[in-house]
Amino acid sequence: MPGLVADATRIWELNLYWPLHAQCGVWDPKGKGVDVWECIRPHHSTPGTQPPNNLYWRYVARR
Repeated sequence: MPGLVADATRIWELNLYWPLHAQCGVWDPKGKGVDVWECIRPHHSTPGTQPPNNLYWRYVARR
C-alpha cells in the first residue's frame, strides 16, 4: 500500500528498476537516520534520479 514504510525497505542504488510505489531508504548523516522515499514515476536509477528528486520520489518518513 502506498505511503506505508515496509520493514525491509531497499537502499537506493544505481542501475536498478524502480517501479511505481517502490520505496527506498537513504541515509541522512546530518540527521543520523534513514529517510524513506516512495517512487512516483517508474524509472531506472541513474545519477541524478536519486532522492530527493521530486520528479521521481516523494518523501514518506524517517526511520
